[in-house]
Amino acid sequence: MAFEIHGATDSVRAVCLGAGRFLRCLLVPALRQLGHGVVVAQPRGHDFVDACLAAGGTYEMDVVERDGHTSTHTVELAGVGTLGTRDGRAAFLELPYKLPHLRYIGVGVTEAGIQAGSQAMADFAAFLATCSVALPHAALSVINTDNLPANGDAIKALVLALCTPDVAAYIDAQVTFHNSMVDRITAGRPSNALVPFSEPLPPKALVLEDSASSLDTSWAALPGVIVLRTCGDLSAYHKLKLNIANATHTAMVYCLALSRVGNTTATHEAVYTFLDELFRRDIAPALVQHNQIPAALVQSVYDDQNAFTKFQIRLWPSVLSNLACDAAYQPSAMMALATAFLLRFLTPAPASEAHTTERGPIFTGFMDPTPTTEGRCWNYVGDLSADSSVGRYTFRDGNGSVPSRLHNASSTSIAVLAVLETLPGCDWTRPTMLHFAADVAALYHRLLTTPALRVLEDVLEHFQAPRESALTSPDAVAASVQSHVTTTPVIDVHTHLFPPSHDALMLWGIDALLTYHYLVAEYLSTATTSPEAFYALPGTAQADAVWQHLFCDRSPLSEACQGVITTLFELGLASLVATRDLRGIRAWFDAQSPTAYVDRVFRLAKVRYVVMTNIPFDPLETQYWTPTPARCNRSQFKTALRIDQLLLGLWSSIGPALDTLHLPHTLDGVEQFLLHWIDVLQPEYFMASVPHTFVYDDDSPRDAPRDLASPSGALLLSCVVLPLAARLSLPIALKFGAVRGLNPRLCLAGDGVAVVDVSLLTRLARANPRVKFLATFLSRVNQHEVTVVANKFANVHLYGCWWYCNNPSITSELTRMRLEMLGTGFTAQHSDARVLDQLVYKWKHFRSILATTLTPLYTQLLAHGWVVTDEDIRRDVSRLLGGSYEAFLAKRLDE
Repeated sequence: MAFEIHGATDSVRAVCLGAGRFLRCLLVPALRQLGHGVVVAQPRGHDFVDACLAAGGTYEMDVVERDGHTSTHTVELAGVGTLGTRDGRAAFLELPYKLPHLRYIGVGVTEAGIQAGSQAMADFAAFLATCSVALPHAALSVINTDNLPANGDAIKALVLALCTPDVAAYIDAQVTFHNSMVDRITAGRPSNALVPFSEPLPPKALVLEDSASSLDTSWAALPGVIVLRTCGDLSAYHKLKLNIANATHTAMVYCLALSRVGNTTATHEAVYTFLDELFRRDIAPALVQHNQIPAALVQSVYDDQNAFTKFQIRLWPSVLSNLACDAAYQPSAMMALATAFLLRFLTPAPASEAHTTERGPIFTGFMDPTPTTEGRCWNYVGDLSADSSVGRYTFRDGNGSVPSRLHNASSTSIAVLAVLETLPGCDWTRPTMLHFAADVAALYHRLLTTPALRVLEDVLEHFQAPRESALTSPDAVAASVQSHVTTTPVIDVHTHLFPPSHDALMLWGIDALLTYHYLVAEYLSTATTSPEAFYALPGTAQADAVWQHLFCDRSPLSEACQGVITTLFELGLASLVATRDLRGIRAWFDAQSPTAYVDRVFRLAKVRYVVMTNIPFDPLETQYWTPTPARCNRSQFKTALRIDQLLLGLWSSIGPALDTLHLPHTLDGVEQFLLHWIDVLQPEYFMASVPHTFVYDDDSPRDAPRDLASPSGALLLSCVVLPLAARLSLPIALKFGAVRGLNPRLCLAGDGVAVVDVSLLTRLARANPRVKFLATFLSRVNQHEVTVVANKFANVHLYGCWWYCNNPSITSELTRMRLEMLGTGFTAQHSDARVLDQLVYKWKHFRSILATTLTPLYTQLLAHGWVVTDEDIRRDVSRLLGGSYEAFLAKRLDE
């Protein structure tokens, strides 16, 4: 109990006052990842201390991963103890003398502890007083893990009020109190409430304000940590958290609780639609207003399980802000339903009685009936519990006035009016308020006898008529286009990426970005270094040379250079970019784990999944598929079977590959080889980059002898690939126009572009009506002709702006032309990424182009009387960003 330090004290750089779940699942793991030893002091009691000591100075934390399974992580502490005893408190106050390298102080007490006169603040002030003597020159950072606005400033003020002038002077000079925000859904393990039970680490799990640059730059490299260098920036994060994350949580959680939904992976699809509509109709319009929420009201939400207060600070301000901006605004049916869900949750069971406690009355609520009695019972917070097997839960709501009004009310309408009129700004002289109250009352009345999910489905069906979401102005159209283009997840239909399971084949990080062949070619075209000398350098030295030459010696104006800057900016590394700190950038990437980084990039780029390029003729790749496929997330990484060697008739590669399966070097052998790899890979399509010299004859024989040895590429296409594609309904993706080895000295960076004969695609499509062809062309010159081909053949689908066409000026032109000629019947872009990080900038840049290109087309429709709805735009954008691709793959071709 007396804070015995395990191991060398030199590595102990952090002491945490408090043992709250946020502290244990966010701050302590971050400190440990930085290599710092951590001592945790439990302010009262000793249950956590006992459990930690029994586990050898460690504690566990559970994470519910994105696929639904729970992983358990063990966190090691350098020491642990309690302030709940006289000896324990004395030992805590002696820690500064034992820890000469103390650098960080975490505060993880309850919100009640951050109050004037609290024991926690008295203990903290005494600890800092000891630091002023034991560590007079140490620069200390105080990091808090609650969500009180300006929490660092608040703690500093409370501590200074308890300090002598000399200690106060020390604190002003040596101690930085960082304002912070934490955001990670965390409960307790169902079988052991001491163990944090949390969601996967969000990208903005811990946001720290550091305007004085007190924190080491390594903090910005930590996953889930955002460091803000400008004072005041944190308020925007708080507002977004309250008005979006917390607001949608409040709107959703009571419906799920009433419906006995066990976890979010089992959430009903209608709930997502409900949240999307609530955001679009009520929350998003209010975000542009500067709605201020009284600080006292924000504070009150942390005092207890006060659902109605949460409603007042998370959802109700959107209503008031919209009304202040637009007197004609009417809260949507979704806002009324969210309110009704909350009131239904706060309605006590008819025959129940409230139980009086010091913290307010506890009521018993009732869940919706279900056909099964399966479920579980658990304490969801403190002394409040839920039992889904019998459909009962207990709850507390402030002083209990709202549940008391709703309990056995003689009139639901009167009860709802009585509750709503307590809301700030509620004015019954305004028709808007009366209409809103009537909607809430009607929905609440129905929820008393009808399951919440059924009411939700009925509301969505009734209120989502297309004209309700009609957009009536060019500005509204532009906002809708921007919103959907920015947020719609994409399917990246062609990449060269690999998952973490493929080890070195997975390219990621700053060195891979800088040595990508686009940048290498740009570098070698202006540098004095020869290609041979450049390629002889180690990879890091190559990256150093490119960084210096293209980013420091000149402005990074090219699209490839701009892409690197965009990627680093979106990853939160702007401060390191601004100082040209390549070493710091490398350190940030070194701190990432490949699997977690894949998730982070996919989230940032908003990518549903990517399609890899898998070459069965390359032993470096095939080792990860045979004899047992490497385990990877197939929902993120889908496969494509690349067959360039067949079109080239490259038997120096084909032969050894066939030999691995003991197959003859014949047409039959190649067919068996492809069938084997189709079974292994389960590919989306065949893929080939068509040589610019490739010749295909409409009359190529389909009946060549099956035992013909080492047949040509044309015969392999005609006699094997095309028949297999038709028989298996497996599309063929073709890339036309690359000239390999235009300058062989540049290796991969030496390929060029050529204008090719588009009639090759036309003849393939005409001669093979049951084969689907995905096509992209490299030369700008070919683009108009191939768009016409796609307009004429149902078995041809254009995708993306490839390689040398993936420059904003050309991409914008091609996207506009395709929209004008094909509507949404094409896939607007693919990344062609070889480096994972490129997904970030390629999709960021293209989304901007797509929004700019689409908006005038919709405004033209609007001007000519066509009703344009938000749903129309959502649907169209979804098609352009992958929906049309999936529809093309799924459709049936009839001859």
